[in-house]
Amino acid sequence: MIRAFIALDLPAGVHRSLAALQQEWQQTEAPVSWIKPESIHLTLKFLGNIATEQATEIEGILQEMAATHAPFRLQPVGCGAFPSLKHMRVVWAGLQGGVEELLRLHKAVEEALIPLGFAPEDRPFRAHLTLGRVKGKRHLQLLQEAILRCQGFQAEAFDVTDVVLYKSELRPEGARYTALCRAPVGAGTT
Repeated sequence: MIRAFIALDLPAGVHRSLAALQQEWQQTEAPVSWIKPESIHLTLKFLGNIATEQATEIEGILQEMAATHAPFRLQPVGCGAFPSLKHMRVVWAGLQGGVEELLRLHKAVEEALIPLGFAPEDRPFRAHLTLGRVKGKRHLQLLQEAILRCQGFQAEAFDVTDVVLYKSELRPEGARYTALCRAPVGAGTT
């Protein structure tokens, strides 16, 4: 069995910008489990545990589906917390640019995987980059203030050129992600 998810990669420059944002927030000493900057990605669908042979089927579906979508640009802009700043569980950076295209791509991933037994998410898709998960209440007001100060955050814009099927291995030092396949976006568009 493989623990897997489908995501979009981020370029190194975006990872550096997100790392700087995380470092600023870490100074608050709030109890947050921070995502390693190089591991931050844009999740389209978490699959959970799948059989190894299912990965091949998923790859074929992703290749076919991604080819029908034109490449588009996204830019990390702004930041916040889910479900709210007052009741933080996840701290994130937002996205702007080709958000409509991103929503269409997300919907296409959801629909393409239904025949393989993956039910669509009940919750609406919110385009964001998870930076950390809040693990307690100590110093949360300081973190809230830091997030409010960073509302003008911007990182470089980037092109979405492929959809990636990842294997996720949970380890004591943090999750390790390995790309199992990359499906080029727009390979079938003219």
